[in-house]
Amino acid sequence: MNRLLVTAVAMATLLPIGAGADEAPLSVWSIVAVSGTATENGAEIAFSADGHASGTSGCNRFSGAVSQQGDVLTLGPLASTRMACPEPLSSQEAAIFALLGQPLRVAVDLTTGSATLTAADGATLALQRRRQ
Repeated sequence: MNRLLVTAVAMATLLPIGAGADEAPLSVWSIVAVSGTATENGAEIAFSADGHASGTSGCNRFSGAVSQQGDVLTLGPLASTRMACPEPLSSQEAAIFALLGQPLRVAVDLTTGSATLTAADGATLALQRRRQ
């Protein structure tokens, strides 16, 4: 299959295109690992059709703009709540926010409903699509 077509289908799975602007986020993903380390406390990210992302690091909530060019997502600037987080949630949040502040290459596995967001330095966010 044409690589461009596969990338387009995969990105459409991650970012819902064509939904009405008044609809709730259509693409909600659990953040299951940061660079191979399992996350705790329900970290997640949701993408909406109007170009926004929102979620939780497992401690604080965040939101911001998201754009896509090819198979690369760029988020930000991000706004977040500022509650003090106990360890290991504080370190988890720092790692998630550091990754979300960079351009991220997206790879989606349509069979498993999983995705990997990879930064230029090789750091990753592993995502699992949540059923709506």
